[in-house]
Amino acid sequence: MAKFSKFLFSSVIVLTALFGFSPATHAMVPSLSLSTSGQTGDYVQINVIGDPNASVMLFVGSQSGILGNTNASGVGIFTIGSSATENQSIFPSSGFSIASNSMVYIKTGGINGTASGQVSWPYIQSSTATGTLTLSQNGGLSTSSLAVLLTTGQTSSAITASANYINVLSNSNNQVANINLTYGSPTITIAAFSSGSDTAVICAAGSTTNCATITITVQNSGTQQLTFSPNNFSVYPGQNVQASVSGGSGSYSISGNSNPTSVTASVSGSQVIVSATGTVGTSNITVCDNNMNCGIINVNATTANSTAVTFSQTNPVVAVSQSTTVTIYGGSGNGFYVSSNTNPSVAQINIDSNILTIKGITNGTSSVSVCAVSGSCGSITVNVSSTVNSGGPMSLSQTTVSILAGQSANVTILGGSTPYSISSSAPSIFNGVINGNILTIYGVNAGSSTANICSSVGCTPLNVTINSITSTVNPPAFSQNNISLNVGQQTTVYVTGTGSYYISNNSNSNIASEQISGTSIAVTALASGSTNVSICQSGGQCATLYITVSAPASIVTPVVTPVPTYVFPRYLGYKDRGDDVLQLQKMLADDGFLSATPNGYYGAGTFAAVKKFQKAHGIKQTGNVGPSTKDALNQVLASVQTSTLPATTKEQQVAAIQQAIQQLLAQVTQVQAQ
Repeated sequence: MAKFSKFLFSSVIVLTALFGFSPATHAMVPSLSLSTSGQTGDYVQINVIGDPNASVMLFVGSQSGILGNTNASGVGIFTIGSSATENQSIFPSSGFSIASNSMVYIKTGGINGTASGQVSWPYIQSSTATGTLTLSQNGGLSTSSLAVLLTTGQTSSAITASANYINVLSNSNNQVANINLTYGSPTITIAAFSSGSDTAVICAAGSTTNCATITITVQNSGTQQLTFSPNNFSVYPGQNVQASVSGGSGSYSISGNSNPTSVTASVSGSQVIVSATGTVGTSNITVCDNNMNCGIINVNATTANSTAVTFSQTNPVVAVSQSTTVTIYGGSGNGFYVSSNTNPSVAQINIDSNILTIKGITNGTSSVSVCAVSGSCGSITVNVSSTVNSGGPMSLSQTTVSILAGQSANVTILGGSTPYSISSSAPSIFNGVINGNILTIYGVNAGSSTANICSSVGCTPLNVTINSITSTVNPPAFSQNNISLNVGQQTTVYVTGTGSYYISNNSNSNIASEQISGTSIAVTALASGSTNVSICQSGGQCATLYITVSAPASIVTPVVTPVPTYVFPRYLGYKDRGDDVLQLQKMLADDGFLSATPNGYYGAGTFAAVKKFQKAHGIKQTGNVGPSTKDALNQVLASVQTSTLPATTKEQQVAAIQQAIQQLLAQVTQVQAQ
């Protein structure tokens, strides 16, 4: 009976361990991490954190075995080998080897207990890293030593390794923090459990020497994190940089220095004095006060300064949920990192080589400092706008661009306020460059996307379609080409092709202006010279119209300021655009009625200037250019032209009359085409 009772008692213990027949409790989800043990052979250290005094079972595919129990603090550390002979104590009847990269997990509290997440069995036969292993956090500087500051219960922002296959070689205090890895991913996540310090060594899979170190400081929840000004900076031999401490109370001290070989640090009052030793490297300096309020200073030690860091634009504007890129110049090579971002909730910043990508998060501004690895820094001010205008104070000469890959098109930005910027999420389809108020779109690959053209008042959308360069659709054709005109002459060119037509580019808009109406193009000669005009159809195919303008041979051109020769053929009003609006503005400005710079857009300033002109000429002040105002404008132009012409012969007068008749006939043709 005694033997039976002993057998029964032993059976209950085993069944309790295996099947979890313990009284019902609220079990915590256990955490699991694996690392090479450093022993001879392919032994692996299994780190478990779960319920106190709970049984721990290891699951590999359909196989399972009992590792043992956690201690009174809920921590269990076990070591087993990968081969069948090394793990016989865990899997006595299976006799199988655990393959590298196999997905394993544990359960605490028996076979029906609580399971951890799956992790991969370390690959320890050979290294998968191609070079020295480094770590970086939030896109910052890559380094072989990294410091992380957390509060209890907090999970770290993503830490990225330079190799996809890594493992944890050691974790000095896994009761303070746990290191979580994902098989085949360079991402490392740290979960903080309790206050204290911890050091983790992360190695390239299969190596115990190609490693990087993470120094972890965990504060109690409710403590304050210290901040420093400056932070994320470079220092040179013989140079001392003072970083002012903000936050906390009492006296401050250096809690940790990840790389004292390259950087030394000391504290004087609320100032941290940082110096370089002469050895190139990076260091994370942890500073704490008496109440364990801590913060981290990131320092880059270099041997020499670099050229100044500059940017392709210093005040980029981007719409919410859109992205824009800025090119970084200077430094030494293409090694740059984000030193600071004053408002990360407004804009997300990433650097790849010398390209800075800005993604708008919410409305606001942020100052971003970028440093070269060798030392110099520069800053830009990012403006994120949540407003997209559809006809407000800023507008575009066209709202749709359709060109072929390899072609370009110009769009004029009107209104708003400089500087302008373009944000696009499709750089693989097209690129945009802004020079003044001219936006040039360059086709890269076939596709469609929307770019937002922004200023401080908001953004206006531009729809861009890039068609394949191998398109089978024929380009548009013209009724005449290689056009020769005299200054002041007009002609009409008819276009045939597919779809609607638009002017993609005019190489010299001071020589000739063009207006498209349906299938007719009205060309007006403005000044001597030549220009090439790219005319495109909706499918993206384009053709070039070649125009040469010269002065009439029979008329001697006086050496005086050029006289306007524009004739106003149409009714003009508020919000109109075009070359005739531009000529109207130039005339009003010359006569003192308009103070703003002519831009081709009939806005409020032009409206008021026209009313002044009408008042001066006894015309009803409507602000619009109707029949009476057009007559007055044309009479003023005619009188100016007559007063500036030199004495002419009878033959010259006949030639001038013939030219005027040609102009009138061209205007009649244009009106009929409309």
